[in-house]
Amino acid sequence: MKNFISLFTVCLLVFACTKPDTTIALNKVGVITHKTTVKDLGKLFKNDSIVSRYSEGDLGNINDYVLDNDTHLIYQKGGKLLLSISPVNPLDSISKIKSVTVFSDLYKTKSEVGISSTFNDVNVNHSIEKLEASFKSVTVFVKDINATFTINKQGLGIKTFTLGNVDKAQIPGDSKFTSLTVWLEE
Repeated sequence: MKNFISLFTVCLLVFACTKPDTTIALNKVGVITHKTTVKDLGKLFKNDSIVSRYSEGDLGNINDYVLDNDTHLIYQKGGKLLLSISPVNPLDSISKIKSVTVFSDLYKTKSEVGISSTFNDVNVNHSIEKLEASFKSVTVFVKDINATFTINKQGLGIKTFTLGNVDKAQIPGDSKFTSLTVWLEE
């Protein structure tokens, strides 16, 4: 009987102390994978708050003013925004997930790269496919995790109206990111 109680206590501690999966990898952000559907989100984030913003348009009619993205915001207890999730098809509960934007530093790659990492962290630990400038930012395309990191152009020394490809040498290693989006493929 004593062994049974000890075994039960150990099992209880192991299950109670397991940390939630917060790994970013190819086609994966934590518990979300390329197979996850919108209706799965309630089960996956049962201990968090989900705020869904649907693209029904101003009149609420799917034929009028339809925006192209629903978003499902995941908030941790206490109100901290963790993730913003966009499905492939708006207004469809069985739609797969198109992208996940990460707002929390809890989510990181195996090499500890996350939203608060620097350009150098990404450059050293991941495969950068290309860098592309828009009017206000530079987007870093990371091939091995199918993600985009965005850096604000202000302070990089790149002219505001410079568009197109950017060289890695133009980005200071200590540049911080303003966003991180992982793109999921079917």
